[in-house]
This record gives sequence, C-alpha cells and structure tokens, in this order.
Amino acid sequence: MPVHSVREFIRAFNDRDLDGFVAVLDPGVELHSMKGLRKGVEAARQWATREPGGVQQTIELEQLYEDGTEGGAGRAVALIVRRWHWEDSGELASEDEMAWGFELRARRILSWRSYEDRAEALEDGGFRT
Repeated sequence: MPVHSVREFIRAFNDRDLDGFVAVLDPGVELHSMKGLRKGVEAARQWATREPGGVQQTIELEQLYEDGTEGGAGRAVALIVRRWHWEDSGELASEDEMAWGFELRARRILSWRSYEDRAEALEDGGFRT
C-alpha cells in the first residue's frame, strides 16, 4: 500500500482540516518551521491553525520524490508552489517555488522541514538534482 501521508498533509493544510492534518502525524512529530522547532501533535496543530482574513496561503504539489516509503517509512521531498491570496477577494498576493522535506515512520509524518532552495531539499533528502 503506497504512503499518502505527504499528500494528505498538504490537502489537510490547504483545507484547514486540523483533524485530518494531525491524523497523519507521528506522536513525536517535529516541525522545523521558519519560527523554530515545534514538537508534538498539539504544537503542530497550533502551527497549522490560521486566523481567517488577510492573506492566506495554499500549497500546490508539483512533484513528489520518495525513498523507502513503500513500507511506511523513509523520506520524501515535495516540490511545491506556495501561493498567497487575499481571502476577501481571492486575488493573488504572491507565490514562491519551494520544497518541503519529510521523514516518515509507520505511515505517519515524523519530521517536516520547509526549504526555500529546492536543490538543497533534494540533496538533504538524498535525491540527486
């Protein structure tokens, strides 16, 4: 059975489905965000909680690299486009090409890290560019 945790992580994040989001996380999850390290499911839920209004982000998955995930563990790197839209008008505010790196255990996300440099993410994940 293929691992869909990364795709579900992105879907739940985009849909603000916090229960779906935390359902794909390992209890010992570590999120390495721009604002520092967050450990555990509740800290991850707080990180993914977005206040309504203003500029909101959505993530578009362009390409997914996986290694060793067939058994529910391993690494993955998602090449993504992060789009910022004004919530009231839907107008695009900005967009960034970036990558997210994941470590998986038992079909759940053990670690997540955001990368501004896609080549660095692929190298860190063990994927050649």
